[in-house]
Amino acid sequence: MRAAPPTLPRVQIPVYVYLLAPVVIVAFVVQLVLRGRSAARSARGITRALRNVVAADKQQPTTGELATALAVGAHMSLNQGVSWNVLKDDANSAQKIYANLKNQWDVTSPAALRECLEGLLDDETGDPIADFVLKVRQPGADAWRATVTEAARSQGVPETTIAEMTATVDRVLRYEDRFRADGLLPPEGQVKSLLAYDWGRAVNMARWGYKLRWIKEQQAQEYVLRAAKQAFGVYGSWTDLSAGYALGRVLRFDNDEFDSWYATILEAHQVLTTDPASPWLTLPWPAGR
Repeated sequence: MRAAPPTLPRVQIPVYVYLLAPVVIVAFVVQLVLRGRSAARSARGITRALRNVVAADKQQPTTGELATALAVGAHMSLNQGVSWNVLKDDANSAQKIYANLKNQWDVTSPAALRECLEGLLDDETGDPIADFVLKVRQPGADAWRATVTEAARSQGVPETTIAEMTATVDRVLRYEDRFRADGLLPPEGQVKSLLAYDWGRAVNMARWGYKLRWIKEQQAQEYVLRAAKQAFGVYGSWTDLSAGYALGRVLRFDNDEFDSWYATILEAHQVLTTDPASPWLTLPWPAGR
């Protein structure tokens, strides 16, 4: 006769397993849903950015002090696919934002974010040579170069740096000529300051910080309103601000090549000054700031 198979011992499953199993399943499903929403949000932002769509959140104000302040960051909201009138980024996941801050800004903590925001909101840009050159602008290229040289030597600036300063005069003039030809500046227009580049990015940085919960809503609002107050005190119109932002960007990245860096900022300017949904067409520039 064939031997009977051995009897396996009965394993008693603890009661808590039955209780925890539904919780684990629900948590897993919730995680999948959140990941799906995050992916959908990022895809929406990418689609908007590729189409250069001016997006607005219908649930958020499109007028008022905060909305007008948020419009100072319209270049980056358009570039990032974010609704221009939201305080918290509605197009990019927290993971993507953190990666951008880490890789492009070397910002990995709330303290570093606040330090970066304070740097963007001061009266100095990341291009001190161009700042200096613009502050002593004179009519005519020769007079401008001579004034730059004299002012720099009086402050003990090394000759090699002075040469870079006079070269920057020529760079600014070339870009301004191109700006006028492409409609970034009016026929006789000039760029007043590069600070719009910092202040526009500060608006977006506040969005990112709030999205990551590194700063609270009130803090994000304060940073945005500070950026706007400074911008409204220096520039005279949305297009004036746009030219300052554009010059700050191309001087840093374009290398006088008028390639994709120039093309993307020109396209953003054109969209923001022609799209009926743009806040630059629906919101008046604040007067008397």
